[in-house]
Amino acid sequence: MRILSTIALLCLCVEGACAQTCLFENKKSDYTIVVQSDASLSEQTAANELQTYLRRVSGAQLPIQTDTGTAKEQCIYVGWTQRTGSKRPADNDEAYTYRTQGSNLYIYGGRNRGTMYGVYAFLERELGIHWFTSAYTQVPRLKSYTLEELNHSESPVILSRLNFCYDALRHHDWIAHNLLNEQHNIPPTKKYGEMNVYWGIHTFQTLIPADKYFKQHPEYFSVYKGRRSDKAQLCLSNEDMRRTLTENLLNTIQEKPGYWCYDVSQNDNPYPCECGACNLLVRKYGGQSGAMIWFVNQVAKEVKRVYPNVRIGTFAYRYTRQAPTSSIRPADNVVVRLCDIECCMAHPLQGGCEQNQSFVNDMNDWKRKTKNIYIWDYTTGFRNYLLPFPNFEVLAENYQYFSRSNVIGIMEEGAHDAPWNEFSELKQWLIGKLLWNPYQSVDSLADVFINGYYASAAPYVKNYYDLCKNQINDDVHFTIKIDWNSELFDDAFVNEGIQLMDKALAVVKDKETEKRVKRIAAQVYYLKLRRDVATSATDGTLRQFCDIIKADSTIMREFNYPLNKLLKDIGYQ
Repeated sequence: MRILSTIALLCLCVEGACAQTCLFENKKSDYTIVVQSDASLSEQTAANELQTYLRRVSGAQLPIQTDTGTAKEQCIYVGWTQRTGSKRPADNDEAYTYRTQGSNLYIYGGRNRGTMYGVYAFLERELGIHWFTSAYTQVPRLKSYTLEELNHSESPVILSRLNFCYDALRHHDWIAHNLLNEQHNIPPTKKYGEMNVYWGIHTFQTLIPADKYFKQHPEYFSVYKGRRSDKAQLCLSNEDMRRTLTENLLNTIQEKPGYWCYDVSQNDNPYPCECGACNLLVRKYGGQSGAMIWFVNQVAKEVKRVYPNVRIGTFAYRYTRQAPTSSIRPADNVVVRLCDIECCMAHPLQGGCEQNQSFVNDMNDWKRKTKNIYIWDYTTGFRNYLLPFPNFEVLAENYQYFSRSNVIGIMEEGAHDAPWNEFSELKQWLIGKLLWNPYQSVDSLADVFINGYYASAAPYVKNYYDLCKNQINDDVHFTIKIDWNSELFDDAFVNEGIQLMDKALAVVKDKETEKRVKRIAAQVYYLKLRRDVATSATDGTLRQFCDIIKADSTIMREFNYPLNKLLKDIGYQ
């Protein structure tokens, strides 16, 4: 009898322990979400969204309460508390931890974004929620979930992470859910933490607009082919222009506060000033980049007098990409945005591709000049947004290289103005994951997205993804100017791609999935159309492509390239 009683007691204890760690079951939960009395706005957002997503997953509504200081069981504590037994993180620390202690779950990090990232990571890693696009979040439905012993911590590999893609530029919630932390050129928001915001691109034309200054002050502008031009750059040696630009920048900072960096950079054209005084600067400071750094340093010096914590950004881009050969260095409040626009995107920047060696050399030279290097990288073909651009593996390897180079941030420019393009949904999600941690398996991440986003068509989409990747070898190169006649594409690729997409479309079971698959199919339809117009017109490819674009409009080339212009260019309108 004593043995039986002991066994019964043990069973009751085990049952009680299991009940205490059951987060939810059959649409019910005994847990409470607890936030600290001094919770930041982003921590409050995270607690509210934790409640919302747990309800969507389980059907259970967990109450949210403010921490009263009284010890309780079966709580999810959102935000650091002394109960964690750890040192309080700095407010801007983006590292997070979630761990169980008894029957409680603690999720905490820095108040600005760390705690919030911890909540989203818990929901994604443990419950299978994925914010694939701004329009679609995968939320599984679960009958029960038991809190096993958890102790997981992460911190970002890349400090500042900007995804310059369509969704990321327009949906701040999607940025936060995918652990990105930078927005572009918009007023800072606080709901999802005080995101980093970089003001401006190619701002010579913004700070000294030609329509305002050229008529009265042509000397502010570049000499190009012997004449002052309002379509080129600025005359860096002109002191009055520099004072005017600095004044305009200071006014901008006053009118638009809160950005971590303000841009002072060349226009997007290759026409630096050729006047005698500017040529002297170029020779004195070791190249066009030296003259630019000399100019920007002086602007940054004046800004620092008024705004000591503001940084000034400038480009190392095209004719300024090479670091100065003189001893001049960027000032400590100057950020250099190093751009790899000329590089081969088929292969890692650091990895033996001869076309990329000059960039690696430039990176090494800039690293000797400054610790404030910010990378501007490219992820799509800007001549033809719809063409396959299989740089998936390159993304991770490049981010690892940038991390080893101690860059302070990365901006990934994709088809920023196109609602969709080649694999854009997958790629922008991958970018978010890899900027946080580039030491992940790209293929494993791609499997998660493809299986979750393309449903019944996923096996064929995955086969097409592999087909695109397999086109890459040591002898294949492409840049952001990739075109339909690239060596990357041949008839075998086009034919197999179309077969896979036809099979994918044949198995889809709903209109939304069909639309997603058609966005992938548009790649190979477009490619065949450009390679073989006559056959495409007779075998239905032209019609299929036009039907997709008409029903689900997008931009086919940077600065727009509408369907009617494409048809006119190929002789069908």
